[in-house]
Amino acid sequence: MGKMKGYVYALKDPPGSWTHWASALGGPLLHWVADGARLVMGAGIPTEWREQGAMFGPRGELRWWSEGEKRRALLLMDQPVEGLTPVEGEWTIESRSMDLQDLGEPRVKPNFPHYPSGSEKGRLEVRIYYRDERPVFISPRSLQEPGKGEPYAGSHTGGA
Repeated sequence: MGKMKGYVYALKDPPGSWTHWASALGGPLLHWVADGARLVMGAGIPTEWREQGAMFGPRGELRWWSEGEKRRALLLMDQPVEGLTPVEGEWTIESRSMDLQDLGEPRVKPNFPHYPSGSEKGRLEVRIYYRDERPVFISPRSLQEPGKGEPYAGSHTGGA
């Protein structure tokens, strides 16, 4: 599959309003949130908006991070979003699939024992975002259980 048009938006709203964009991402939703001490993965909308994180679904990703006392966010989408102005540049996307790190491997010591699917292994569907022909972001879309072609639907809810 070749490159398609992509859409990137900078959000200026406070974190409490970001859940509004969850419906634009499609479902099922997954997320990861992190601070200096811990990384947590789970299904649905996060209950805590930590220092950094992302919420993603089949149509897009909302990612955020801290800059001093402020939080910044980007909305990375496969389709245009009404009412938002895209970040400057010619954005294109390419679909890919990648294997995730095997959490059962002895050299791996993450702060979580399994992916939201409940497995120590997984496959991630992503979009690579290019700005003016240069790769800028790898944006997750869905987590697949090992050996299955269907996206994980989210029955294990994980912490934050």
